[in-house]
Amino acid sequence: MTYESFKQQLTENLKEFFSSETNISIHQFSHNNHILLDGLTILEPNSNISPTIYLNHYFEKYQSGLPFSTIQEQILHYYYNHSQVRMIDTSFFTCFENIHSRIVYKIIHYEKNIALLKDIPYLSYLDLAIVFYCLLQEEPYKNASIPIYNHHLDYWNVSKETLLHLAEKNTPFLLPFCCDSLADLIFPTLSLLPEEQPSTEEALEEIPMYVLTNQQRQNGACCILYHDVLKQIAEQLYDNLYILPSSIHEVIIIPESRADHPSELSHIVQEINLTEVSPEEVLSDCVYYYNRTSQELSIY
Repeated sequence: MTYESFKQQLTENLKEFFSSETNISIHQFSHNNHILLDGLTILEPNSNISPTIYLNHYFEKYQSGLPFSTIQEQILHYYYNHSQVRMIDTSFFTCFENIHSRIVYKIIHYEKNIALLKDIPYLSYLDLAIVFYCLLQEEPYKNASIPIYNHHLDYWNVSKETLLHLAEKNTPFLLPFCCDSLADLIFPTLSLLPEEQPSTEEALEEIPMYVLTNQQRQNGACCILYHDVLKQIAEQLYDNLYILPSSIHEVIIIPESRADHPSELSHIVQEINLTEVSPEEVLSDCVYYYNRTSQELSIY
């Protein structure tokens, strides 16, 4: 079965589980780094919101041998588990006063998102772009987000500098940072493989690494922008810092004095991006350097 046949068959089969008034459709959605994914939506009567179910990885499962019927069951299971909310009142978004305390930022790669950046407010930063969204905090929409576009600024009559000012205050408050030793994070997993743990532990002790993200571990790479966060980490480590962007969700920090071959770090980041990170979650192939004395972050 081809991918087009897969999508068509799935759409036809799902109609059997819903009323005739239900709208079942597939549309392409542009994600970070201009990655296009096919999203299935099931909009039942008296609903104005539906979870988007991305089909590309389900087709990969089918190609790997998973029966079509099983994939269909998984999609229905996902839909029912994520469709408790059927209606959402979006009128609050028209008043800037209602949302100014929820405006936060994240960082994405500049060059890979040129098309997207034509439509959204952003500020350039190194090889990155700072972009903005509204983070919902109330139940049942908690942690959902709404991207902010240029036409929103026109409607609200506010500038992107105003967004930045608000986001610099709101983001660390709503999404506090955390910085943990990589060894502490992975050793619970390694404990299941005792024969591999000693060598891995020795390696991590030889080159200590720290993961900087937010407490939600979503879009947490932007913690490098938080006021004095890198300064605090550098002071605690008594060292300058190499910062490896492992994804849009987190960065890995290595003290400068403990990195024996810093020229190889960029190659490591590129290899991770190619083999370990989903294309839509890649942040950058560059390594960054934080100078403890000048308190400046730059591309290494």
